[in-house]
Parts: sequence; structure tokens; C-alpha cells
Amino acid sequence: MRLDGTVPVLFRDRVAASGDARALGEYDPATGGVARGLSWREWREGALDVAAALVAAGGKPGATVAILAGNTILWPLAELGALEAGMVTVGIYPTASASQLRELLLDAEAAVLVVDTPAQLDKARQAAEGLASPLLVVADVAPALLRDPAAPAVRETGWAAFVADGREARGAGADGDVARRMAALRPDDIAMLIYTSGSTGVAKGARLSHRTVLASAQSVRDTLGLTSGDSALSFLPFCHSAERIFGLHTRIACGMPATLVGDPAHIWDAGVAVAPSLFGGVPRHFEKVYERLLAARGEVTAAVAARWDAALALGRERARLRQRGEAVPASLEGRWRAERAVIAPVLERHFGPALRLATSGGAALPAEVAEYLDACGVTVLGAYGQTEHLCVAFNRPERYRHDAVGLPMPGTTLRIAPDGEVQVRRSALTFSGYHRRDAETAAAFTDDGAWLHTGDLGTLDAEGFLRITGRSKEMIVLSNGKKVAPLPLEARLCEGALIEHAVVHGEGRPYLVALIAPRWPLVTQWQRARGIAGDAASLVRHPALREAIGREVARVNADVSRPEQVRTFAILPHPLTVEAGELTATFKVRRAAVASRHAALIDALYEESP
Repeated sequence: MRLDGTVPVLFRDRVAASGDARALGEYDPATGGVARGLSWREWREGALDVAAALVAAGGKPGATVAILAGNTILWPLAELGALEAGMVTVGIYPTASASQLRELLLDAEAAVLVVDTPAQLDKARQAAEGLASPLLVVADVAPALLRDPAAPAVRETGWAAFVADGREARGAGADGDVARRMAALRPDDIAMLIYTSGSTGVAKGARLSHRTVLASAQSVRDTLGLTSGDSALSFLPFCHSAERIFGLHTRIACGMPATLVGDPAHIWDAGVAVAPSLFGGVPRHFEKVYERLLAARGEVTAAVAARWDAALALGRERARLRQRGEAVPASLEGRWRAERAVIAPVLERHFGPALRLATSGGAALPAEVAEYLDACGVTVLGAYGQTEHLCVAFNRPERYRHDAVGLPMPGTTLRIAPDGEVQVRRSALTFSGYHRRDAETAAAFTDDGAWLHTGDLGTLDAEGFLRITGRSKEMIVLSNGKKVAPLPLEARLCEGALIEHAVVHGEGRPYLVALIAPRWPLVTQWQRARGIAGDAASLVRHPALREAIGREVARVNADVSRPEQVRTFAILPHPLTVEAGELTATFKVRRAAVASRHAALIDALYEESP
């Protein structure tokens, strides 16, 4: 199936090819199964109802439909319905505050806002207060909860009634209006806005054309060899590029069914229930499995522990051969599988029994975590991309490295600039610019407009693997003028089993210090094993924990120059969280936010004797 037209055309062709096969389902934690499902044909019929309703409500071609919802079937129905109506979609993180929602509604010039719960409706009302531009709020709530908004320009309607109106309008000839809008769409028309994470500044709306969406989906499909025989969970926010493109639209491209998980707390239960062949997550998901594997290893008998360790040793040897492209001897494979039997139940309680591929993006997965999981039989393929160019590099099932983000994707050409920046040649996979930000769009490219600035520092090895070594905007300049890239140091520190996040500081200071956020499940187990009493606040000051963390810091310091060494550190009594503003919604560290919140603690570190 070729992907060289528009999203609605691809969707139509997918329905023609897959018809009544299952496309979507929702995981129901109450029953442990799939409570609601749609075939490809039912999904498109529902999307056409939404499209007709949008047209009947006055939605203009090119106008923006914002979606503030979790991972339920409402999201893909609203997305494809809006695109079939010739409109532009923008996803908003469900965790966004009312003020953040208002900023995005204004910046995206949204004409319609779809929400899925009473809580999100309340947030929408706060955000819409005093709006002068017309806004239709479509809420999936009980009709009794709807009301006439205070802002005259804002209207509220229920999702069920809205979709029913669209279905009725189709019967009265609206299908023709929708078909004409679909026919008028061109590949270079804008399909969606995806806002950058804001980890290094203000979030900006990246404009993605239909051509870019389809080229990106095809690149992922072909690189990973995905087919309609695969299946996946959908739990990352749809507003994030990974779930929006690599998830939703790539699944359409290859006919892959998905089970939507509304509450992230139920990801592992859903994995057991539906047994996906593909698991695409962010590093934190794989770190949790790693933590539970280490915890399980500490609780088994001596005999089982011996088999566990033997499986790891054989698995590491097996992984080394696979990474070199060499065949794994049948005897090694057989011995590994036999010993791995004691590890397999732990993995299957998270991923289910049918896992074929695991992918990770959004941030770097610590090498020790990736290597441990690989030895256990879960090869996590790291990837690298940006909102501005979604598919930059990806490890392949047959060619991968845990210390690299992969090989360039089909359709992507890379170069390393003289200052070490990774640059990407402009192509069909590159965004069309930032919404309402012409100057910043121009600045995103080299002077000739041919290469995209990533802002990331990296290297390409002789085999073509890309390694990210830092971020140019995050370079730390010490008081002696020495420049230090914090990302490699932080990644090395997080290879320690007890360290979840490490944030290095030193701008304008004489030396580097670090804030350490421990992996609390493993620290708690470590604490019990040593009979140490006390809560988190007292534990972070305990000499034994400081000594254990200090060994990890010393390990990293041993491999770097004096200016790059972390002289001292503080252990935080709590994890870094999205809710506290310390992490983005995809779990990237907001360095400035962490520094601001813990400024006094950082200052205190410099008052200590190094």
C-alpha cells in the first residue's frame, strides 16, 4: 500500500483492504479484557459521522480541532473525522493546566475543542473564559452537565449528540460535502500541529503536512517490518508525536490493531490480557521492568538465582553476537532458553507472552538497563527523532547498538556540523514550520534552508550509527571557561542500579555537582536487606546510601577529565515528576525547572569542601 497521498485517502484504502478486521479496542480493567472495539470499517463510519458533524457545525477547511482526551476510542474518531473534514488537528496533553490549555487554544486558533471527561470540561471552561473567538466545545459527558458558557463566543454540546447529528446530516447529503473536502486536500496541506515538549524553552506548534505524516509512517513501517499480523498497546498520549505518528498513523499504514489503555497504571495488566507483539514506550517503562527484574532476582532461592545469573551471562554473549551480525549457535540459544525459563514469567507479567519488538524513544535509555533486558530476551530498540523531523534514526531488529540511537531512517540524511551539531537534510519527513512563528521557522534551518538544526551534539561511526553526546543549548560553561556536556555524564550515572535521574549543574561555577533522584523501589529493597530504618527524608542522609551512590559517581568520574568530574552530590528524597514540572510529559528532564526548585540545595553543595 503506497503512502503518497493524504491521510483520508490512506484511511479509505486501509478500510478497503482490512474491512471488518479489528482495528481498535479499549482495555477494561474491571474485566481484564477488551470492553469495546471497532473494526476498520466501523472506525471509518464513525469518523465520517464526526466529519459531517464538523461540517454541519460550520467547521471550515484548514480550521483547527483541538483534542483534550485520554487514550480512548474518542481520540482516533475525532482525529480522523477532523482530517476527513479537511481540518487541522492539535492534541493537548491531558495533564495540561487550564492556563496551558488556554495558551494552546489561542496559539493554535482552535475552532473546536473535544474533551472526554467532566474534569476536562471544567478545565475547558476555565480556559475559555472571556474568549472572543468562536469555540465549540464537544464534551463526552452526561447531557445534564452541559450548560450555556459565560463567554458568548463559546458553545457546548455533547459528544453523543454531536456524532448523531453528523450521522443524520450524512443521510441528508453531507457525505458529498465531506467527499469534496477530501478530494480538495493536497499532500502538502497541513494535517496537524504537534507542540514541542518545551524542555528547552516555550512550546511551539510544529506544522506537519499530510505528506510528512504518511512519509513518517511508511519509514517506521518499513524499518521495523510491521504488518497487519502485529498488534500493540496504545497508552502514550496521542498528542505526543510517538503515539500520534508511530502509533496511530503507522498502524493505519500497516493495518495493525491496537488496544487503548486509558490509565497508565494498567499497562502491564493490559499486556498480559491482549499479548501485543509490539511494545513502544519511553525509557521509564523499561526502567520499571528492569527494577522489578532486579527485585525478583533478590527474592528467589539460591538455585534459581544461579540459573538466573547463568541466563544473563549466556544472554549477554548471545546479544554480542547478534549486534555483530553473527549467527547465534544453536547450542548457545538452547542453553540460554533453558536457563531463561526462570526469568520469562517476570517479563510475561509485563509484556505478555507474544512480544516480538520493543522500542523506546523520547530520551536515552540507560545502557545498563538496555543490556540487562537484552540478555533477558527483550531487545529494546532505541530511536531518535524530533517534532520537527519525526524519524531521524532507529535501531533495527537485525542491526542495533545500546550506546547509539540507531541508523538513519529511510528518507533521512544526516551530517555532523563543524561544531558537532547533528543536522538533518530537509525532506518529506521534515515539518513545514512553526505555526505563526516565521522567524523561528527560518532559524530552525541552515542559511540555505537545506538542513534542519537539531540542537543536539552527536557523532556518526564508521557503520553509520548515530550517537547523541549532548545538547548545544545545555552545554555547561564552568567559571574557568571549560565547556561540559551534561547528557553523557547523566546517562552514565543512571547506569547505576540505584539512580533513576541525575541532573548535573555547574554553569558559571568552579566545578560540577549533581542532584540524584534514586530508584525508590530498589532503594527500598536495598534498605530492607540492610535493616536500615527511616523514611526517605532520613534515608537520603544515611552514610550507607551516600556511600553506595558515591561509588557510582566515582565510577563515572574515573573515566572523564578533571573538569568533567562531579565533585559532590545531593540525594533527593522524592522522584522527579511531571506534576512538579521537573519532567516533560515524555519524562525528559526540565533542567531549568529542576535548578529553580532546588536552587538552595545546589547552592549548599558549593558551600561544601570539594
